[in-house]
Amino acid sequence: MKSNINLHIHTTHSDGGNTPAEIIPMLKAAGITTFAITDHDTIDGNIETAVLAKKHRLTHINGVELSCCFSDGEIGQDASCTVHILGYGFNLELMQGELAKLKAHKQKQINDLFSLLVSDGYSLNIENIAHDGKIPARKFIANELIGNGYATSRDDCYKNILYTSRYIPFANCKPSIKKGIEIIHACGGLAIWAHPFDVTRGGKKPLSHDQVYKLLQKLREYAIDGMEVYYQKYTPEQINWLDNLAETFKLYKTIGTDYHNFYKDTKETDVLAFDIVMPDARIAVGRGWARTP
Repeated sequence: MKSNINLHIHTTHSDGGNTPAEIIPMLKAAGITTFAITDHDTIDGNIETAVLAKKHRLTHINGVELSCCFSDGEIGQDASCTVHILGYGFNLELMQGELAKLKAHKQKQINDLFSLLVSDGYSLNIENIAHDGKIPARKFIANELIGNGYATSRDDCYKNILYTSRYIPFANCKPSIKKGIEIIHACGGLAIWAHPFDVTRGGKKPLSHDQVYKLLQKLREYAIDGMEVYYQKYTPEQINWLDNLAETFKLYKTIGTDYHNFYKDTKETDVLAFDIVMPDARIAVGRGWARTP
């Protein structure tokens, strides 16, 4: 049994492999009728997608995936790790303004980080990493450090250079988890914890059941609305455990495949339609849509 809902899809506006125009017919072919484009830290694809969805009689929900850092010592993690918070049903204009503020802050932090590293004697060439005079992301600085022999990998670079006390105030350019949730709420949206068993730091890092439970208690303090319970890459056991957790704390439950279209040339599958493992699953999709509680 396949779901006709997918609330976690990426496009070329962030790190996906398909444009919104390409995604729409693919959604129809997969049997999806309700969906959200949730690009990382941008909503640029939402307006275009909404027009296309209306034309093809699909229900489109405004979406975004905010990259947020551990900044208050949650479950013993430091700011080198990222939690993703999904936002749904927000006001586009308000969210655009908030994202512009985050982008400006990030750019200043990255520029200051680069300047500090150079002043401390690191031999770095801004022309290697800047696009239109700007450094797009912290990872470009990390790659330059690795390429010049200062670190052997991104993990090594973050641990021994960028996330030492000297540089972490500048390397940490993401909003806190609490701030990310507040931004979504201020824009009239629902805040949902994406793929709860995973945080990211140079790739996905798994959390244990105990860590997920403890982090959820902090997120509840921050007024999180729900969790992405039905996540295509999780096992039936993981999904069942998250489902019970959401029921216990009366949280909204969402469904998504985290589609990127990265796996065309591998044996892995990156799909648009979720294989439902519990047919009675109650799916939250936002204000005015079928949802639980």
